[in-house]
Amino acid sequence: MARDLPPFKPVTQAELRHIWVMHPQCRRLVLEVERYRRVIAKIDDLYKVTHQSWRDNLGGNLTALHLLQQIMTEERGRLPAQVDDADTAQ
Repeated sequence: MARDLPPFKPVTQAELRHIWVMHPQCRRLVLEVERYRRVIAKIDDLYKVTHQSWRDNLGGNLTALHLLQQIMTEERGRLPAQVDDADTAQ
């Protein structure tokens, strides 16, 4: 059984750029983080389309979609805001 991760602050885009430049050996890890964020965004978009289709065609809510929405909302809340793009890594 996997252990829960300890709480931590998400890495900002500025921090990822800093790692990319200053630590070339970690570029695969930076790419993995960025890929993960893009996949989460795609999943969120697909959720919205699926949810709307379900409501339009069958009405009501689908429990599995509701649970997916909760997970996506929690994850979206963890990600740093795009405002962080203007940050400079120290």
